[in-house]
Amino acid sequence: MNTEYRKKIQKVYSKLTQSQKKVAEFIIDNPSKITLMSADQLAKASGVGETTVIRFARILGYKGYSDMKEEFQRALVNNMSSSRKVEEGIKAARSESVLEELIKTHDFVFKNMNISELTKNLRNAARIIYDADDVYVFGEGAAVVPAFELSFWLNRFGKKTWFFNMTGRSFFEHIVNIRKGDVSVGFAYRKINFELRILFSETRKRGGKNILFTDKSLSPLGELADEVIVTERGGIGSYRSMAIPVIMSDALLFELAAISEVSLENLKNLEKIRREYGYE
Repeated sequence: MNTEYRKKIQKVYSKLTQSQKKVAEFIIDNPSKITLMSADQLAKASGVGETTVIRFARILGYKGYSDMKEEFQRALVNNMSSSRKVEEGIKAARSESVLEELIKTHDFVFKNMNISELTKNLRNAARIIYDADDVYVFGEGAAVVPAFELSFWLNRFGKKTWFFNMTGRSFFEHIVNIRKGDVSVGFAYRKINFELRILFSETRKRGGKNILFTDKSLSPLGELADEVIVTERGGIGSYRSMAIPVIMSDALLFELAAISEVSLENLKNLEKIRREYGYE
């Protein structure tokens, strides 16, 4: 566990009730597990009632359990190397079935999604892309996976799309041509990417629109976005997979196809020209 949060718990430990101490001890002993637990699940694992967990979070200075959980997730993941994240994931998974553990944690995220709200956000994002001229898709680090998935299919749908994931000086070569009517799509998970902030700022300044995929409902990047798709990620321990962001990317593509006859027509034309030259 991050030292800062261990100190935060230790500071109030003497003032806690016996039940609240059980919660504190479970968190200290199992930092990687609580990042995917609901208040009820943490309560059961600690052997206390759910109200005890909520009161414990407030004693630490949070408005409620969800705020505490989100900050613990950031602290835990931000301070781990990639190898440590995988190592923690291995420890958290049952040795006989890592696959079962991954499916279980992803299922937990899906069950807690607000599907109707996400559908509304995805449809609005699809309409923004449909109305756009060019599309600029950016994803750095692990976020390259859903970003590339989206850009690959957008190009196949006939939408001129530019995918990039580099940072530093080369980054600016990709945004210099953004014009009014273009849209930028950014994937920002776990951390606020400095380049993505520049991309969104420049796109808005030039009269374009922005779409943000993130796991932070209050992300500062949201202020620069015309649509925000917020979803948690599943995983094991401190390791977070990109499976759910990829599914959100696919969902956006199908919403776009549903309102654009051109998208399906482009795919049919692609298949036709392949057949003509013997590439079945």
